[in-house]
Amino acid sequence: MASKTKPQAEALNSASSHAAELSNAAILTKQEAAALLRVTTRYLERQIRAGRLRACKPTGKLVRILLKDLDAFLESGSTIGGDS
Repeated sequence: MASKTKPQAEALNSASSHAAELSNAAILTKQEAAALLRVTTRYLERQIRAGRLRACKPTGKLVRILLKDLDAFLESGSTIGGDS
């Protein structure tokens, strides 16, 4: 029995670390990212085009944004509006 529990524990640890990696590497659609930030998709498109927000474009119209890139965008101090 002891020999079975150790591999199972290692498998559980491996699975939990893999789940943590997936949550850190979450891939969002433009709509999901906009809802998360409470902005419009058009605003995100402008930020992507300006180079302030990184995004993946696997096809012509399809846009995906990594959660870590969204976090980096927020940490960069980007604001809505040009008055500040």
